[in-house]
Parts: sequence; C-alpha cells; structure tokens
Amino acid sequence: MSADPLVGQKSKASRRGWGDVLLEQMPILYWLPRYPLENLKPDLAGAMTLGCILIGQSLAHANLCMVNLINGPYSCMLPPIVYALFGTCVHASVGTGGLVSLLTGEVMADRGNLEQRTHDVAILTCLVGLLLALMGLLQLAFLVRFLSRPALSGFITASAILIMLSQVAPMLGLPNWASKGGIVNIIRHHITYLEYTDIATAILSAVALVFLLNAKKLKKVKALKFIGDFKELVLLALSTIFCNYYNPTVDEELHIKVVGHVPAGLPAFEFPVKSAADLQTAKELLPGAILVAFVVFLSSFAGAKKFAMKDGYQIRAFNELMALGFANMLGALTGSVPTQIGLSRMGIAHQAGVKSQLGANIVVGVVVCLGVLLFSSYIQHVPMCVLNAIIVNGASHLTEFDQAVELWKFATNKRYNWKTRGDMLTWIIGFCCTLYFGAFQGMLSAVFASLIIILYQVVNPDIVQLGFREGDVMDAARPRKWMALDRKGAVKEPQILVFRLEGPLFYANVERLQEWVEEQEVEIGEEEGELIGIVLSASAIPFMDTTAVQALSALIKTCSERGTLFCIANTFGQTGRIAADQLEPLLKESITDSFLRSQLQNCSSVDDFVRLIRAYKEAHSDVTTHCLMRASMLQTK
Repeated sequence: MSADPLVGQKSKASRRGWGDVLLEQMPILYWLPRYPLENLKPDLAGAMTLGCILIGQSLAHANLCMVNLINGPYSCMLPPIVYALFGTCVHASVGTGGLVSLLTGEVMADRGNLEQRTHDVAILTCLVGLLLALMGLLQLAFLVRFLSRPALSGFITASAILIMLSQVAPMLGLPNWASKGGIVNIIRHHITYLEYTDIATAILSAVALVFLLNAKKLKKVKALKFIGDFKELVLLALSTIFCNYYNPTVDEELHIKVVGHVPAGLPAFEFPVKSAADLQTAKELLPGAILVAFVVFLSSFAGAKKFAMKDGYQIRAFNELMALGFANMLGALTGSVPTQIGLSRMGIAHQAGVKSQLGANIVVGVVVCLGVLLFSSYIQHVPMCVLNAIIVNGASHLTEFDQAVELWKFATNKRYNWKTRGDMLTWIIGFCCTLYFGAFQGMLSAVFASLIIILYQVVNPDIVQLGFREGDVMDAARPRKWMALDRKGAVKEPQILVFRLEGPLFYANVERLQEWVEEQEVEIGEEEGELIGIVLSASAIPFMDTTAVQALSALIKTCSERGTLFCIANTFGQTGRIAADQLEPLLKESITDSFLRSQLQNCSSVDDFVRLIRAYKEAHSDVTTHCLMRASMLQTK
C-alpha cells in the first residue's frame, strides 16, 4: 500500500527562512497539519497491532540485554514518539530489536549484577543516542558504506545463530550455574550438566517454539487470524495461565521459572549519569556504544530505505540519524535499552495499512504505556522459557543463508572475474569470525575484511587487452567494436597494444599499470618483432590523480624515445580534461610531422588513434606511403 511522504519538496531557493529549516528538521510540522482524517482508522488499527506485538517482543529482548525485563516495554514508550518528530520513514516502527539486544547483552555481560546492568544500560543507550546525533550533525552517514552487504549478511546470520544458541540452556531449564557459557560449552566440556534439565520447562519451551513457528498458518483461517497476528501475546497469556495452575501443584524445585516481581506503573524520568562513577562507566562503555550505534543505524536505515523505495517516497539519512539519536538519548531517561527500527515490524505496519508516523509510532507508544499500566501485575507470572522461545523465533527469521547461496553462484560462475569471489570470502569471514569470536569481534572482522578487499581490488584493477571484432574493417564509416581479447571472435591489432584499465588510476595502482605495460611490450616484441604503438582506452577510468599523470607522462616520453606512440582514447569527464591539459601536449611533442600533429585534436576513439599510430609509423619509414596515409585520414575525417 502506498503512503504519503512525511516531508515536502526541498526548497530550491538559495536563501531559506527558519520556517523552511524547521520543517526539514521536524517533518511532523509538515505532515501533521495536512493529516487526512480518513487515515485515522487504519493508523489506529495498525498501532494497536504494533503496540501489542512490541510488549511481548520487548520483554524477550530485555532478557537478551541481561537487564530487568520491564525495561523492555519502557524502551517502547518514549523512543517511538520522539522518532516520529524527526523521522522521515512512514512505516518505521521504533523499539527493541534482536540484533541490537544481542550486542547490548555482550556489553552488559560483565557489568555486575542485574541491578547494576539495568543502571548501566541506560548510560549505554544515552551514549548510543549521542553518537548517532553526532553522526548526523557531522554528516557521517557515509561511514556505514564501508560495511559491504555480504559482510553484513554474514555477520547477521552468525549473530542470529548466536542468539538462538544462547537461549537453548534456559529453555531446557538448566540452573544458572550450569548454563554459563551456553549450550555449546556444556556439550563440549560439561555434558553431564544436561542431567539437570527440567522436563516441564523443556516441554513448555518446545510447545511454545512449535506454536510460534507455525502460527503464521493460522492467518489463513479467518476465525484464527487474531491468534496468528498476536501470536506472542496469545502465547504469553496462555503460558502464564498454565504456570499459575502448574507451579502450585509441584515442589518448589520443580517450578517453571517465571519473571517475578516487576515495578508497577510508568518509569520515572532520571538522567543516567549522576556521579563520577557514572562518568567512568560511560568511558568504559564507549567502545561498545560505538559499535551498537553503528549497527542501530545500519540495520534501521537499510530497512527504512527498502520500504521507502517500495512506496515511492524519500528518506533522509540526516533526519534518520537525528531521530534515532534523540529517541535513544531521551529514552535513556526512562531506563531504555538501545532501540532501532525493526524490519519485521515495518512489514507488519505496511501490511496493516499504516499511513503515517501517528500509527507507526506515536499511538504505539501510548498503547505500550497503557499495557504496562494495566497488565504489569500479570507480567511477573510470565514463564521465562517462553520469552526465550520468542527470542529464538525472532532470530530464526534473521538468517540470510539464501544470500550466501547467491554469492556462491556468483563466485563459481566462470564468466565472472575473480572479484566476485571477494564477496563470498567477505561473507565467510563475517560469519565465521562472529561465530567464533562473538558479535563485536565479528563486526570488526567484517568491517576489516570489507576494507581490505576494497583496497585490494582498487590496488589491483582489471587490465584487459582488447581486440576488434572479427570481420570489422577500420576504414568503414562505422567504428570497429572492441572487446576483451580472450573473447571468442576478438582479433588483435598487429604490432599495437590496445588495452583498458577498469577503475580509478591513482598512486596506489599506477605502478601495477606500468609493470603490466612493460610485460606486454616484451611479449609483443618477441612474438611480432616490433611494437609501434600503445592505446589506453580510458572509458572505465573515472578518476586520475597527479601521481598517475606523472607516471603516464613518463610512459609517453619513454615510448616516444623508442619510436612508439602512447595514446589515451575514450576519455571523459575530469579524466578527459586532465588528459587534454597535461598529456596531449606531450604526445604532440613526440609527433614531429605537422600534419599528424594537427590531426591529433580530431582523435578520440581507439580506431582514431590506431590510424594515427600507423600514419606516424609510415611517416618515419616511407614518404610515398605516408602521403597515401594522409589522404586516407583526411577522407575518414
């Protein structure tokens, strides 16, 4: 379903008033006065759905963050409303998320007891918000582009597996002392700990997980569609009722573990940093906050952009950074964990027909507040293993093995060059490092792998020797088609080296170009006896720096001393201007014949320069033939 954009057209005037600037920074001032009342019904319906879903999900995500469970719903009250003031994505649903909660849990793992972690997580959230806002103010949104899509996919897939593995031990009902290190550690080193499995907890976990994985099928039955839409809430309600009846009938050591006491009412507003000790905590949490902020924006912006493109409206990276930044900073005042835009919830909002931020966030925050006020006393009876099952179900949808399959197809396709294998390698590095070292180290490894592969590809660009299509004639009115020499039907131009460099030419790779040209000169000299000219097709060179200009100048001069012309064809843009200003005069100096020098300005294509090179060679070998070549060039022009 399409939705109206939240921002108006940007003013083209060179001078804009404060009103225009304010409308850009706070889109709600643009769309709220123009809000059509017919959108109210679908917005309210969508908000009710999202609010109920968020209550169940946020409780589970708070468990993943290793903080008080009630802080999950607290995180879905103020942040969505704040985002709606600054955000530009119509369907963005702000709240807790599995991936960010996993990273938060890793940061909080060594922060003392539950009370200490709950206090420290607000400081972390404040830092995440501050970093996101700074990224917006400093226009640093481009930094996320250094993490390639394959690297992110490998990281997310491994993180999803880590999330699921971290929930297995509590789903089996193992004691806290036995479940340290997770199920993998138990199987590798303490297999006997599985004797402490609580059968009732394990059965309830299995039933809950099977229900969640198959609840989508209930949507096909009209009478059961409600259960499919609100599967988390239905599961929490039914499991709570079951535990209320089951636990009193068995001994205390056989009880299914429940949430326990939670504070009643709404959270108080309190600034998280109040002492020197809190400042020291903020310094310790800063490295983790940087990575969490990075993931928050990356995952949020990618999802927002996807739905914006789908519905045909634009989002602004600056607004999204500021909106997420302020949402987390102000959310920290109520003890919030780091929040993000949830991709799955965006899909629900889009499917439910949400038309604006009123339905996607503002009313959602109100619904969560009412839910906590009315049902906080019942939350204490929710079984913990059901929350673990909700986390596992959510994480199962994060895996992207299909992306790995696509990358493998590219990597094994013989028609593509070696660079396509770099994406598969990046995915594997991101995946394996995340699984082995953990989420934070995996993220850093993925970023590092992306940068290394980018640098390697830039420093080692593809240099392709070209040949013309078999049957093409140079003197024809239509220019010859040039293609890679290793392609079927390509014919090499005798005694002339024609090649194409694919990528920017600068200080990091110009030496590679020089080495390649020298190797080809020797090879052609041995096979054909003499090299009379070199033509570089610059059709794939978007940029050239001063080091490259100096190197090409040296090549032109050294080739000229050997009686060989070095020419640059098919230039464009800035590369063309640099070639015309800096390199063409050198080529003119190497051509002593005034007629050929005058024809240089008319040369642009590979065929033009091949014709010039042959005329230059003839001018130095035979006067009569040279006159014929002049006539041929004039006729062609």
